[in-house]
Amino acid sequence: MSVHLQRFIKAQGLLSGNELGAVVVTSPPNFFYFSGMWLDSKERLQAIIIPKTGTPKMIVHEMFREEVNPHAGVEPIFWSDGTPALELLANVLPSTGIVSIDNQWPSGNLIQLMGLRPELTFVNSTHILGGLRLQKDETEIKLLKESGNCADQIMDRIIQFIKPGFTEIEVAEEIKRLFKEEGIYELSFEPIVATGGNAAIPHHTPDDTVLREGDTLVIDMGGIKNHYCSDITRTIVLGEATPEIKKVYEVVRLAQEEAVNAIRPGIPMQEIDQTARRIITEAGYGPYFTHRTGHGLGIEVHEEPYLAPGNQQLLEEGMVVSVEPGIYLPGQFGIRIEDIVVVTASGAERLNHFPRHLICTEVQK
Repeated sequence: MSVHLQRFIKAQGLLSGNELGAVVVTSPPNFFYFSGMWLDSKERLQAIIIPKTGTPKMIVHEMFREEVNPHAGVEPIFWSDGTPALELLANVLPSTGIVSIDNQWPSGNLIQLMGLRPELTFVNSTHILGGLRLQKDETEIKLLKESGNCADQIMDRIIQFIKPGFTEIEVAEEIKRLFKEEGIYELSFEPIVATGGNAAIPHHTPDDTVLREGDTLVIDMGGIKNHYCSDITRTIVLGEATPEIKKVYEVVRLAQEEAVNAIRPGIPMQEIDQTARRIITEAGYGPYFTHRTGHGLGIEVHEEPYLAPGNQQLLEEGMVVSVEPGIYLPGQFGIRIEDIVVVTASGAERLNHFPRHLICTEVQK
């Protein structure tokens, strides 16, 4: 049985369990999850309709006819320009009941659909699409490991490339070049390269700031390999690290390590965040850890679940999350360490293996 057919069956099980008649899949990531086809038809309708029972249907524009796999366990319905595509969708929905709609579908389309099928009740897809994608299957974990391994290799190469005198932008451009050299042309996000005081800005955009000896340098990057994201952050020092930098780095390293060690099924997300935050707070840097500890990652670089304060959702085997505590001292420096981990039956497995100890690059005199 194909992985996509397995996902259809799981989705139908969730529909029955939540007393829903169907789920409508529209966004490119969700569409890919069920079809293996990355399709972004922009303003043209694309949808996979998964009923509680029976064969799923795929509505796509006829220009994509050659891309549709006829053996994907789904019945294709093609439409052409001038056809009222939303009416096609309306006609294949259940006659009564509740329909779950992809959270990322434009509200204008949903409003029109509600007008066409006023007897139906529409709800968001959190419990269906979100629930399925929360736990990665073996195929997804394999692809995430491959993507993470590639990010590790590029991190190694970029650190060897760096030296004082380069600008942040020059380093960011080299990161992009290295990904392309590995056949990865789409990034998870624009690389974050931040040195000196800029490193105290968690999502700093690289600029013409020059790398100087003695500064910290935060590198946060990721690429998309076979439609699955990577995301890794390391902080290095150009030359000799000051005692304060060494102290802060060790606090962040310990917070990250203990947070990873605390991960296992059944633990609330907020407890992982609290573990990292407690270590940083006890060291006196609590106010300078300004973001959540982690986010989910898969087809999208930021997706459910989130290791954040107040999130009582429980970790489950197969979930994939980042663990990325940081300390940011305004005007001075910042430090962040990030790995992606998969929740296993008994704990967590890192998908990044690049060293996490403080790296001080050699500076030619």
